[in-house]
Amino acid sequence: MAMSSIRSITASTPVPIDLVNKIGIDGVNEILAVLWKGYDDLKKDPSVIITISSEEDDITQDWFVKVQRIWDSRNRATCICLNQVVPHHQWGDRTLKKAKGRKSPTIDFCFRDWDTANSYFGAECKNLYEQEPKRIERYIDTGVCNYTSGRYGSQSSQASIIGYVLSGDIVDIVEQLKKAMVKEKPITNISRTMTVADPQYRSLHIRKLDGAKITIHHLFFNFVA
Repeated sequence: MAMSSIRSITASTPVPIDLVNKIGIDGVNEILAVLWKGYDDLKKDPSVIITISSEEDDITQDWFVKVQRIWDSRNRATCICLNQVVPHHQWGDRTLKKAKGRKSPTIDFCFRDWDTANSYFGAECKNLYEQEPKRIERYIDTGVCNYTSGRYGSQSSQASIIGYVLSGDIVDIVEQLKKAMVKEKPITNISRTMTVADPQYRSLHIRKLDGAKITIHHLFFNFVA
């Protein structure tokens, strides 16, 4: 009787599907490549002017338009596992229980599919500047920590943060981020992804919510005039 009850409970509480496990490393790399292509298209667009005073949300909105267009026009046969995956701008993450009447945390945008409603590949965006330590802290506190706490992507094993570098040098800013990241005790601090020519990094963490490992891809877009 006890064994039957255990089986019943197990069957009624399946382990959530992780989108990353579903699309695999090829799917993740395809998404990251599209993010970079969207940045390239944004930089080439003469109608989009990005300056040191540009707002974070405004940059993201213009960039998302490019990403959406690339995603919709790409050859789907090259990565069949992504056929049902679509990008969403300003996605409200309703996974964790929220207090009544409070708005769900909203990630800048993410990639979701029809079958894994609570798992997605997130893209959270942050402005970065030379000699502005508060922006470095914000990148960690409202970027990295939103993932490691489970506030965003609580059922996802990989995610991304995009740093809009509006002044200064990317290498110097990454070093500042690495120093600030130490307080979060990552398994692996920010390190360069050597297989990619663009300034792409990654770090590995333990999510506090469930003890699961989460990889964060850090992409740095250079908008320095």
